[in-house]
Amino acid sequence: MSLSRRLLVACTTLAVFTPDSSHADIVDENFTERSYLGSLPGTATGMAWAPDGSNRLFVTTQPGSVWIVAHGDIPTPAERDTRLFATVTPIHFSGECGLLGLVFDPDFLVNHYVYFFVTVSASEQQIIRYTAEGDVGTNKTVIVAGLPTNGGNHNGGAIGVGPDGKLYWAIGDNGIGRGVNADLASLAAKVGRANLDGGVPNDNPFFDGDGPNADYIWARGLRNPFTMTFQPANGGLWLDVVGTTYEQIFVVNRGDHAGYSAYENNQPNGLITPIIKYRTNATDALALTPSGALRSASGVTFTTAAPHGFRRGEMITIAGVSDASFNGNVYVASTPSATTFTAIQTGPNAASGSGTAVTQALGGCVTGGTFYAATQFAPEYWGNYFFGDFNSGNIVRAVMSSPATIESVQIWGNVGGHLIDIETGPDGALYYIRASGEMFRAAFDATVQGLVVSHRHVWMLEGGEQSISVSLAIAPTADVVVNAVRTSGDPGIVVGAGARLTFTPANWSEPQSVNLSAATDADTLLDTAIIDVSSPALLTRAVTVNAVDRNSLVVSTDTLGIDEGASGTFTVALATQPSTSTTVSVMHSAGDEDIGVSSGAALTFTPADFATPQTVTIDAAEDADAIDDRATVALTANGLLSLSIAIAATDNDPLAPDAAPPVEDLDAAVLDAASAAHDASADAGAAGRDADSPPVDADSPVDATLDAMATEADGGSDATHHEAPGSDPGCGCRAPGVPASRGGLASALLVALVLAIRQRARARTRGI
Repeated sequence: MSLSRRLLVACTTLAVFTPDSSHADIVDENFTERSYLGSLPGTATGMAWAPDGSNRLFVTTQPGSVWIVAHGDIPTPAERDTRLFATVTPIHFSGECGLLGLVFDPDFLVNHYVYFFVTVSASEQQIIRYTAEGDVGTNKTVIVAGLPTNGGNHNGGAIGVGPDGKLYWAIGDNGIGRGVNADLASLAAKVGRANLDGGVPNDNPFFDGDGPNADYIWARGLRNPFTMTFQPANGGLWLDVVGTTYEQIFVVNRGDHAGYSAYENNQPNGLITPIIKYRTNATDALALTPSGALRSASGVTFTTAAPHGFRRGEMITIAGVSDASFNGNVYVASTPSATTFTAIQTGPNAASGSGTAVTQALGGCVTGGTFYAATQFAPEYWGNYFFGDFNSGNIVRAVMSSPATIESVQIWGNVGGHLIDIETGPDGALYYIRASGEMFRAAFDATVQGLVVSHRHVWMLEGGEQSISVSLAIAPTADVVVNAVRTSGDPGIVVGAGARLTFTPANWSEPQSVNLSAATDADTLLDTAIIDVSSPALLTRAVTVNAVDRNSLVVSTDTLGIDEGASGTFTVALATQPSTSTTVSVMHSAGDEDIGVSSGAALTFTPADFATPQTVTIDAAEDADAIDDRATVALTANGLLSLSIAIAATDNDPLAPDAAPPVEDLDAAVLDAASAAHDASADAGAAGRDADSPPVDADSPVDATLDAMATEADGGSDATHHEAPGSDPGCGCRAPGVPASRGGLASALLVALVLAIRQRARARTRGI
């Protein structure tokens, strides 16, 4: 629903909003809330904490002002220090238009860039960028221009930077049904994705260069996506979409289609469905069938007379069932069909029916959401999703049992209406702001000492820097020393300034920063490390750091397999449009010299054809040995990071059978290990083994012996052998409760040893 419709009982548009009296209330009794900021000039539209350890909160307002709110224990909210960072012009702020959102560059510590989503006229929106010079925004730069608006409502305003280092934003249907359904020509009703400099990534799902598609499109079918956030645990994009009949929260992936304007919470197969939904300013009431309540083993299945549209974790009130023991509030555990849902409910086995299933009233306009990323709250809150509703003022908590599984959706608090955005602060508290600029801070009522870390998961770019904040849960009686150390993972991820911090009884609550850096490497793989934040006698807090390759080269593969004496190819393109012609050099950098670049050693891309893939051909020359060859090919370009392609060439030389050494000539230790693995496998599966072995090649005693051992480990060519359900035949793993099978660890070890022995035998045959 549009911002003007959200305010339909209070005013006509945000531009003429008049705040009501201060009100906030946390339903959850584990928290204490206090007012943090009284108000701001203009209507607040978004907020974000600077990721540089400065403890500064940036707030956007609809007329175009960006304010910095300084962190600290100011005596009253009215006295809190606020500073004007920038005034955005030009700006159009009629209806829902204006300055709508902000996000910091992943390299803010280095480049000080901040991005904003702004309506600049009645027909255009833009993504712009400022450079933060201290507390002042300078060097305004237009990053993406020409984004659609109709000058009124459904402008979207969501903006974020993904874990891939790309810029994302979302726009609604402009209030006129623009860009809906299968339309790929317009960026309206879409999520867009760009490089941080505004260039079009050519791996966007509908990229067609000079074709008819809007190349920035990442996902489509969205009515009015007002805010977005990326899930820290896995980088997933969560999008809050204001609806007509349903408020919907989606997890959006590449090329997804949410179905608007044809569907809301009733998407068919092929479209994405909301992970969280609720009826806009209403509830759904479904009649249960006469036999629609069945409880067994503390679980209950309800059957509705019509399709219910319920989602996992949604709270449903059951009432009027003939057997009253079924009545009460339950959380949806699964939806086996369109008319059935299950829940956990204690009680004896029973069967009944009739009555109703009614959804919870949460509000009518979903707004800002955030994942609780810190450790100030108790662990059961970690990773939970908190989101707001503008109309009701509810703050809703989605309890997560895993990054993809919601257990319950429940009201956590209420601010009396006009809720705009929610963020986790560097001190681990939860901050939320109303349209008036009135802000609140909620902290968990800690009773024991602990380490408060602002982020348990960090996403950064290779070659960049990031910052996390650390503080204490309660005041100490003496100084507390805290250390931050990388304990595992990629050595390129390094703890810099802040590796050793000291907290006193006076400064224990003030967050101190720990700087992290990630070195650039030659591969295109995700680098991961664990940083332990620890102090004697306190529980260690582990921080997972993910460093994403920011390579501007787009290659069709990271590995290439070819046969000796043959050729193979891969393609190369640029991810970002260069300002001038750019040449990419491709050359052999390591490994076997028989592998080389035969064509495509120098690829030139122009600003017009940067996204058009060009082909590189790799040759593997014949050689005299019987060994597979390996090599690495490096790609480099001026101004671009380098990357490497791993080449594997399979040898095609036959092994002379009469030249094979006898089995006894192999290393005794290797044979002993193979024999032990063989015996373990044979003991585990003797009952299922076929007594008839396949023929042995008498001319090759090594191969014959090894083939016989491998055949026996597999149970013989005619053996009846099936993997147990839930087991992985490739690694021999099995699910809990699944009995061991003959395809387990011993067989896997034996096969590996067989291959190793065979390769060694062939190498000796060739005199290597």
